[in-house]
Parts: sequence; C-alpha cells; structure tokens
Amino acid sequence: MLTSRSCQEWHFGKKGQHSRICKCYNKTDKMNLIKKFKKQEKYTRYSILIIILFSVIVLALTSIHHVSGDGCWYVPVGKFMAENQNFPLFEPLGRDEPFWSPPLYHVLVAIVYGIFGAVNNSLGNFAVKFVSPIFGILSLIFTFLVVKKLVNSKIAFYSILFLAFIPIFIGYSVLSYVESTLIFFVILSVYFLINDKIILAGIAAGLSILAKYNGVFIIPVLLYIVYKKYSKKQFYKNGLIIAILPLIVASPWLIRNWILLGNPIWPFLNFIFNGYESMSYGSLNFSNLFHYGLLLFTYLGIFGVPDGNFHLFSTFKLPYSEVLLPIWLVGTFIFIIPLIVGFFNKSQKNKNIKNNLRTLIIGALAIWIISYLILFLLYVPNVGWAVSRIILPAFPALAVFWAFGYEKLNNSKLSKLFVILITLIIAGFIFTEFVKFGFAANQWNFYKEDFDWVKSNTPQKSIFLVSGQCIPYNIQRTSLFSTDENLNKADYIWVNQNFKLDKRSVLDESSLNSIESENYKEVYSNKKTGTLIYSTKP
Repeated sequence: MLTSRSCQEWHFGKKGQHSRICKCYNKTDKMNLIKKFKKQEKYTRYSILIIILFSVIVLALTSIHHVSGDGCWYVPVGKFMAENQNFPLFEPLGRDEPFWSPPLYHVLVAIVYGIFGAVNNSLGNFAVKFVSPIFGILSLIFTFLVVKKLVNSKIAFYSILFLAFIPIFIGYSVLSYVESTLIFFVILSVYFLINDKIILAGIAAGLSILAKYNGVFIIPVLLYIVYKKYSKKQFYKNGLIIAILPLIVASPWLIRNWILLGNPIWPFLNFIFNGYESMSYGSLNFSNLFHYGLLLFTYLGIFGVPDGNFHLFSTFKLPYSEVLLPIWLVGTFIFIIPLIVGFFNKSQKNKNIKNNLRTLIIGALAIWIISYLILFLLYVPNVGWAVSRIILPAFPALAVFWAFGYEKLNNSKLSKLFVILITLIIAGFIFTEFVKFGFAANQWNFYKEDFDWVKSNTPQKSIFLVSGQCIPYNIQRTSLFSTDENLNKADYIWVNQNFKLDKRSVLDESSLNSIESENYKEVYSNKKTGTLIYSTKP
C-alpha cells in the first residue's frame, strides 16, 4: 500500500520518515530515467542530448531577448485578448491595419499572459516570450520522431543536428513570432499521418493554418503520403479527410475575416475578393524575383541576419567585424555543403531508405520543399526579399537531405576533419546567436529611460502619435500612425529622428515640419537618445 501512493500524500510516521521516503522515490525515479536513457540505442541517446542542448540554448536566449519586429504586434494582440476576452479588429495595437492574422499563437499568448499577468504585468510580459521556444523544442522532438520512423535513428540524429543549429531555426524558436507554432503543427500533421492517425493529422494541419495561413501548403504533402501509403479505396476516403478537415478546423477564422473584412484570407488575393482596402500588401513588384538581393537576403536570413538585411552590418558596428564576418561567411558555406551533397547523392539516399518506402519518402520530402518554395516565390513580389522565414516549415525536409549528405561526407577520408569543422561552426553559430540577441537587447535598453518616463508620467489611456509597432509596445500606450488626421486625436507626440530599431517611427520631413510649426509644449527631452516628447494639450 505504501508504494502505491505518491510521497506528497504521506504526512504521518516518525519524524523524518516522510522525507526519507520521498527522497528514496525521487532517487529511484532518477535512476530509472538514467537506465532508460542508457538502454536507448546510440543515435537516440545522441539525439536526446542535442534536444537538451537546444532547449538550454533557446530558453537562455529567450530570457535575454527583447520583443521586437512583428512580435511587437503579436504580443499586444494576445494581451488585448487576455484583458478584453475578445478578438481585436480595428484597435490600434501597433499596425495601421485591422487584425486579420490567424489567431492560434495570439490565443496562446493570451492564456499565458492571463495566468502570469494576474500576478503582475512584468511577469506576464516575461512569460509570454516562452511560447515560441516551447514550440521550437517540440518541433525538434517531432522532427526526430518522424525521420526515425521513415528512415532510421542515425539519419534522424543528423537531421536534428542540422535543424537545431541552423541559425534561422534557433532565431524563430526565440522570437515572439508565429513561426515556431506553425512549424510544430506542420510536423505534427506529418507525424500523425505516418502513424495512421488520419483525423489527428487533419486537425493538426488545420491548427497549422490557424497559426499562419502558410500551413495550408503542407496539405499537398499529406495527400501525397496518403496516395502512396494506402490502397485506392482508402486513398479516396483518407484523402478527402486530409483535404477537408484542415479547412473545417480553420473555417471559423476564415468566416470571421470574410464577414468583417470581405476576404477570408485578408490581405492576400484582395484583388479577387475585393475586401477591405488597406495600403499593406497593396502592390506587386515581379522584378524582385530577378534581383540578386533575393538570393543574398534569403541566404543571410537563413544564417541568422535579421530579415537577411545586409545593411545592418553597416548600421550597427560590431567590434572586429572586418575579421569575424569573413570567418562567419566561410563557416556558412561549409555548413551548407552536406545539403548540396544530400540533394545530388542518390546512392546514399537509396542506402538509407527501404525499397518499399523510397518513393514515398523522397517524393514527400521533394513536394514538401517545392510547396513552400512556391509560397516563398509568391511572397517575394508582394513583400520583398526579407521573407526567408516563409520557407521555415520546409526545414524539417531540408534537414533530411542535409543528413543524407552529412552521412556521405562522414564516411569519406576527410570525415574526422569535417566533423571537427562542423562542430566548430555550430559552436560559432551558437556564440553568434548569443551575441546577436544580447546586442539587440542592449540596443533596446538604451531607450529604457524614455520608455519608463512615458509609463510613469503619462495617463495610461493617453494616445501617442508614433508610427511603427515597437515603440507602442515598449511605452504600453495606444498609438496612432503619423497623419494629419491622427494628429488631432493624439495627446502626445513621440519624435526621434535617429531611431534605428524601427525606422517606421522616424517622421518624414513634411510631418516633422508640421509638428514643429504648431509650437507644441515639449514635456520630455533626452539628449543621449535623441528622444523628444510633445504634449498636444495646452
């Protein structure tokens, strides 16, 4: 009877007996975990260690990360949901557009903020940052499980070695963006399908769409797997489930957007649906597809440069960049070699994959990559070159090809040298990510005095005139974009013409002249940061 109950339930016995029993059980549990770990075959043990190391890295990076970029919109939306028990629509939460984004990530942020924000606002703001790393870690785990089932544990280990340390995956497992949530449900849908859980696969695919519209591009992969895996009769039944169930899961949000914005997938394809008009995503530039910037921005984005923007190298000066930058570039070239080898080394793929699964696996991986490559090319004319994250959901598939190539190189005469190089490069990538996130946090902290002054010296319901999405997030005040119409609605005006962290907040010359001509009262000035705040009220 004693061993059938948890140690937390026992409060009687001689002094010290309870604690000794609990310590004994805890020690036994630890021993059992160690025994289970040792019983795993070699590459599974290696994979567990990689997952643990990745978890430590992204959780540490998240703790120092300062919310930025699109996260300055996603997080306030989640906080709005937590505080108002409702989805926003036209509320000014950092963007001059309605809230249209599939809401799964925001709902998760709302839940986390609702729990921890009830203690205090600072704890809530800190806790919501950990939504992304949790899904990044889960994505790595399920990538291992999928590849292990389809190929073997060695290729699964090499696959997560690539995925865990490619900088773009590390970055979006830390940033408060929707991408890690999207990737998780994409890989989860594949995991369920290869384990014959058709309905769960359809639900997971639907949840990926509710994380980001891009989730729909996994459906062709799922249909191909169903086609290859099942008989003709089963294909029609299961294929119909895979095709329809994700749309049913996502339909409440699609219907909401159709009713409120006139377009179920607003703002995309708005010229077809004739939905709500907005300047966002308003023009197409097909010349973007043929510019060298496309390859440059994409490559740099994959290896951790924010949005692949090489101009950042000149905007933010880093010590010893003249030496470190070339070394970093050479490291990226070496790291990508196994992927190239994996794509073109047919014999190695055949060696690792059973004959009856070869067509299914290689075909599914190819469709997976091509599907998101097509999506990537659709984004480029609309958004520009800074869209390397669009292909992130295809990285589990790319990881398998990298694994094929890595195993081939690992069996060559230069295998020891290559292993050492890859290890050093991975260490360099990790170090670079810590430098990058630490540097970015310090850049934001430079303006902390300005942000704190606003929060301490202006009414909570006051309205600021400032464009962009990150200053509103940091000052925690309602903000309107800089227009003549909005100027009449604002209580305060934020001016900083040297603000590098969100260039959209920098006023154009005509707006600045208009503000200065009104002789508004200057209520705050910081010569160190260059920030001025004016009151529009007498």
